[in-house]
Amino acid sequence: MAPPDTGEPAFEQIASFDDEALRTFLDPHDGGIPPADLAVALEDSDAAFRNRVAAAVPESGRAPLDRAQRTHSARAVAAARRRIVDRLFWPLLYWNDPAAYEELVAGEHIHPGLIDMLELDDRVVCDIGAGAGRFALLAATRARHVIAVDAIPALLARLEEKARDRGLRNVDVRRGSFAALPLADSSVDVAVACSSLTSQGPLGGERALAEAERIVRPGGDVVVIWPQETRWFREHGYSYVSLQGNEVIHFPDVATAERVCRRFYSARAAAWVRRQHSADVPYHVAGLTPPNDACIKRVA
Repeated sequence: MAPPDTGEPAFEQIASFDDEALRTFLDPHDGGIPPADLAVALEDSDAAFRNRVAAAVPESGRAPLDRAQRTHSARAVAAARRRIVDRLFWPLLYWNDPAAYEELVAGEHIHPGLIDMLELDDRVVCDIGAGAGRFALLAATRARHVIAVDAIPALLARLEEKARDRGLRNVDVRRGSFAALPLADSSVDVAVACSSLTSQGPLGGERALAEAERIVRPGGDVVVIWPQETRWFREHGYSYVSLQGNEVIHFPDVATAERVCRRFYSARAAAWVRRQHSADVPYHVAGLTPPNDACIKRVA
């Protein structure tokens, strides 16, 4: 999902990331955050923040930061900050407002037919970019063991709490990034990324795809549910499946539907909710395709 035009969050919120999150989300590899943009964006920042960012960026990307001087216009600095925030909108939301993220995704239900296709029974499954457990908790009702990996501690804490509340004892929560999964080679039967893995860093790219395939045993599957860029995955040997049905986002009430649509989708979608007075919003009204498709690759 592209970042919504909400005017939030702000560049300064990047400072709320701990050092591990900075290393994860400011990584320039695979088309991630450009160090040149970072150098410009940091021109008006305090020295402590600049130093934290410089320490987080790989050595190969530090040269622009080391050369950074206050030579750009305020407009150029603001534009660089906007580009970075647009790229990091979702990590910033996950980190700073996990409750809003959970409210957003609560009604986005994965097509049950996709879950059935994965043959999860008695298998070891890794959920990559697990968030608060949208896929992991479903998988845990069928799989022998689920390893849920995410870079956001607040979301992992919510996932653990939900697993306890549901009596699920087969969920193993681990902090990690797409580019460095905390699992051994060939250690799971199925690796799944649900609405999380993209074609570019820091939320995807070549290294992330290689990591997903690395942890899967020969004969197992890597599955990307609700992919944004199906062509990119097909070019990397993935097949594509799409199912019918499941065309509506289910909010708990009309007020929530209108508020969430206004913040994350569009004023048009919020207006539709007001006119229809409906807590069920079709995906096409929100400007989305439904979570009914997946890209799948059998690991040789």
